[in-house]
Amino acid sequence: MGLSSESRQLADVRFYRVFDLPFASNFLFCYLLGDGEGKAEMSFTLSPCPVVPGPWTNESLIYRSPHVDRGGQSLSVLYHLDVWEALCFPEIGDFYLQGGDRIVGHIADPEKTGLFELRFLGPVLSYWLERRGIPALHASAVEVNGRAVAFLSRHGGGKTGLAAALMRAGHSLLTDDILPVEEIEGTFHARPGYPQMRMWPDEAAHFIERPEELPIVLPGLAKKRVPVGAGGFGAFRDVSLPLAGLYIAERRAEGPVEILDVSPRDALIELVRHSFSPYLVEAAGLQPSRFDLFARLVRNISVRRLLYPSGFERLPEVVEIVLASC
Repeated sequence: MGLSSESRQLADVRFYRVFDLPFASNFLFCYLLGDGEGKAEMSFTLSPCPVVPGPWTNESLIYRSPHVDRGGQSLSVLYHLDVWEALCFPEIGDFYLQGGDRIVGHIADPEKTGLFELRFLGPVLSYWLERRGIPALHASAVEVNGRAVAFLSRHGGGKTGLAAALMRAGHSLLTDDILPVEEIEGTFHARPGYPQMRMWPDEAAHFIERPEELPIVLPGLAKKRVPVGAGGFGAFRDVSLPLAGLYIAERRAEGPVEILDVSPRDALIELVRHSFSPYLVEAAGLQPSRFDLFARLVRNISVRRLLYPSGFERLPEVVEIVLASC
């Protein structure tokens, strides 16, 4: 039996690791995260009330998401509040960022603790990394011969399925959905995520035994949570790896598998298009540094377009061609 929203919000302080970031937290995560081994570069704690009481003025408003819910309310909002930045998700919760080592969260609705967790593991941590000069791509990545090969796509583009197909062929997952890219002394590294994937029911049915036993990501959402590693699907690689190549994945109804070269100019545009939370990053004034890093990346790392047909039966062929191109 799963824990209730209220009972799993707070726990003793534990040490976790995600995106190669060790942190301490009193939030009890539902998702499988790496072990921080008693080290922490950042703390994430819960507060029973907003850290900075509202209402907040428009002068503090930095960003309002163009994406809205059914009631017309923006899905996320960013404020600068004295020593805090507040990244808010209406009716879900607020995240208060201070300096480079502290995040405090406030859950607005205990029934939405699952969404609160996903917001922390997605836009909040990706924004935190952006503030440190480590941009995030909307991508899945696997290890091939000690290096990272990544697949970029929009929602429904098949990046998780491509990663899973390579995992079935014996390669380890590095990250699913969010890929932080770090430049270290002129070399670009892909940071690992956490040992779990999110698959649509048809993907889970193809890759996983007894997919009906897998928990769903959220109530009302068909996607399944798939553990990776010991006792789960495939294997997980939990260290940063040099980036070998990026594939812009585009699925089509039929036709051959094709890998096409992309010019550095077009590759730069594609990386910006497939970056995580691009409008938030731009509003926060971080786009120039992200743009500069991507410009250096496309001069040093191969970016190619992968055109491939729909159908799970074609994935072994796609894997063979991708590995040959690597």
